[in-house]
Amino acid sequence: MFLLRPLAVRALAPRFASLPARSATLAYSSNAPSTVPDSLSKPRNRRLGRPDGRPQLLLSTLNPTLLQTEDYLDLSGMKTRNIGFTHTPTGPNPCIHYWGKGAFPDDCAGFLYYYRESGAAPLEGGIRFRRTRDHRPSSFPGGHDLLLPSGAPWELILPQVMRPSYRRLADQLLHENLATTAQLDLCHRIFTSMGRISAPLIVFRHTQTFPVNFGGPLRLTVVGSSALHSATLEPLSQRASNSVKRFPFAGSVIARFEPSAEDGRRILHLHIVKIITPFVCTDDKYKARVVQPEEGQLFIGVSRGGDRPWEIDIDGPSRAAAALRVLWDATDPSALRNLAI
Repeated sequence: MFLLRPLAVRALAPRFASLPARSATLAYSSNAPSTVPDSLSKPRNRRLGRPDGRPQLLLSTLNPTLLQTEDYLDLSGMKTRNIGFTHTPTGPNPCIHYWGKGAFPDDCAGFLYYYRESGAAPLEGGIRFRRTRDHRPSSFPGGHDLLLPSGAPWELILPQVMRPSYRRLADQLLHENLATTAQLDLCHRIFTSMGRISAPLIVFRHTQTFPVNFGGPLRLTVVGSSALHSATLEPLSQRASNSVKRFPFAGSVIARFEPSAEDGRRILHLHIVKIITPFVCTDDKYKARVVQPEEGQLFIGVSRGGDRPWEIDIDGPSRAAAALRVLWDATDPSALRNLAI
């Protein structure tokens, strides 16, 4: 069994009052009637002239239950796209992009919408892009969310929406009562000192999924009630003879933490949700037996004297354990019981 080598945890914001337990949860009904006539062959997007003379697309909503054919977007092959809204016409238009310097994938057309999962943490929620077969809102339930190369959903989470460049998105969420002022203010205060936000690695609760690349350390940012905590996990690092850490593996998955009670200890394992790229050993001299991850199973990685799952004791003395204690304590106990093995 490989033991965790935790690194640093940082508190990045001062303490202040906790967020009220008020939140908006959306549920899209596939039985909702479509307001789009079948005779329509193309969406007609509302456009407003910009000072430079170029047309600007205006959307009517981020609520998936209120989408219209005019809200259909085709982002195929684009590196950036400016977005505006009919109900919040003032201020700079936010510019969305895919990932890094790459363009949006081919056949990337559909609808922007606000997503908040049932049982989400107070500050959890974000704007996603649903790829659909055509421009009709009735195609939304049968579509699929745009994914990043890591397998995680493309998403602008609430802490990102509070950045000045996306402020108009925040105004639209408030206008439609999809988010609250308390939520957005708390996001601003907690994340104000954080630089670039990597949305897939921001963890609000134990039941949330995140991408794992076995070719390097896993760096997560845990969101507490009043501060951020950074936890670096190294379930597969090896220390070479010169004391330099190396990662003789490749492969990536979507995973989540899974709790377990062993001898009164609070233990977290890695539960494999989806395999993105195969797990392989990249070092021919590495002799330990590699245990292939399986979807729906706990991650083992390598076997040394028994196929025990990777684990971390969150009541241990490490700084990473301290960060994950914050996550455990903030999670609904019933959710933990439902996940426990």
